[in-house]
Amino acid sequence: METRIVIFLAFISVTVITNAVLIWFVYKAFANVTSKVTETVVQFEVSSQTREWISLLQSASQRAITLTEAARIRMAEIEPALENARQRYNQTLATVDSKLETAAEEITTNARKLRDAVAAPAFSVVAFAAGLASVIESIENEE
Repeated sequence: METRIVIFLAFISVTVITNAVLIWFVYKAFANVTSKVTETVVQFEVSSQTREWISLLQSASQRAITLTEAARIRMAEIEPALENARQRYNQTLATVDSKLETAAEEITTNARKLRDAVAAPAFSVVAFAAGLASVIESIENEE
């Protein structure tokens, strides 16, 4: 029983030592990262070039805000004209569509009339030829 307790205590001590070492390494890593971030921030604060750059970015963003607002206002002013143009475009398309549909119906009707005009005599000629052929055939069969 004592051996088991000794082994158990040995495992616990190994685990505690391992955890302590891992926590120490994590602490050192975070300390290094924190010091590097602090140095970078200090360089940004001290550097005049960085301040100028940030100032330029701020003025550019202010100009972008102004331009965006102006564009939004102009789009709001133009929107009724665009809507009117869209409605006229839709009306024109509807008119053209109805005219094309009427023209297509007229073309179809005229094509049907032309077909009937050409087909009626053709059917008559074919019927006459068939009748003539049957008469000739019957005469040939009688001989």
